[in-house]
Amino acid sequence: MPTSTLRERISAVSPIDHFLQCEIDLGSFASAVYAVGSSSRGITAEGALGNAVAVPLRIPASTATLYDCASITKPLVTGTLVMMAVAEKRIALDDLFEGFTYRELLTHTSGLDAWLPLYSNGRDYLRTIVAHGRTNPAGRVIYSDLNFVLLYYALERIYGSYRDAAREKIFAPLGLADATLAPSPSKRPRIAATEWGQRWERGMCAQRSVVFTGFREGLMWGETNDGNSFHHGGTAGNAGLFATAREVFRIAQSWANAELLPRELVDEATRNHTPDLEDGRGLAWQKPTGSAATSMLSESAYGHTGFTGTSVWIDPQADRIMVLLTNRVHPCAAQIAMQRIRGEFHRLALG
Repeated sequence: MPTSTLRERISAVSPIDHFLQCEIDLGSFASAVYAVGSSSRGITAEGALGNAVAVPLRIPASTATLYDCASITKPLVTGTLVMMAVAEKRIALDDLFEGFTYRELLTHTSGLDAWLPLYSNGRDYLRTIVAHGRTNPAGRVIYSDLNFVLLYYALERIYGSYRDAAREKIFAPLGLADATLAPSPSKRPRIAATEWGQRWERGMCAQRSVVFTGFREGLMWGETNDGNSFHHGGTAGNAGLFATAREVFRIAQSWANAELLPRELVDEATRNHTPDLEDGRGLAWQKPTGSAATSMLSESAYGHTGFTGTSVWIDPQADRIMVLLTNRVHPCAAQIAMQRIRGEFHRLALG
């Protein structure tokens, strides 16, 4: 290739693409798809790099690839539905559900344990959490999936079906054709794979001396990586959303523009409810804490991250929506500097 043509190709690569490709080359994750834009203009930059499936075969990622969104399900689906129930006056934030207020559950100040393998020994999720979940005093921020599992059950009582409510009240109004809580087998070739074997949770159970014989052994592909959601049929409110970066962006944009909720409830959900505690929390949303991932964001920003390597952040002051979806747990879930990577992505997206 002539030198001039090579230089032109290098200069044509965006800084975000170059950065993410370098991380792929380093082995940080197998693939990455991103979408960046504003509340008014929509997506202004996007890209797809790497392989959505790297083993045992290779399938390149594209902007049409669906990712296991993991914990960004919490604000994008569960939190949105809870705030809709508030808007409809079906509940109030300080109403009790199974002994906890909705505000406590949404802000992770309920005192519930950080994690329990609810699927072990055929446990009843709801009864297990109520009976054994609270191990800390209320009023501290302890990030826990159990809060959102309880919210799942609350939403089942309110709307009859969590899945139907998500589809009818979020996905359909926003025109999301692919977003789902239960991917059909036909979509599998478009889905980014996650772990080979449930090794991460196997280790977590071993640390707690929990014996469970139902761990998955093969490639997790087209099924929820999170064990509690998987063994609950695909979602338990804490995880389970599969979506493209464009669709995650669209849900985030609906928050920024107060499309599905009244503006006053959006403002209430995205303010810091725990300013004097060890972690900044909105209602289902995280707030910037000065970490490597959020130090460049304004105080008005809000977002969330997911274990599989996903994140969405909205910075109203900069009018920027930033979505990064990776499958950093494929083919194995190893410790990487994901917060640093998210921070650099945000810096480039804000530039």
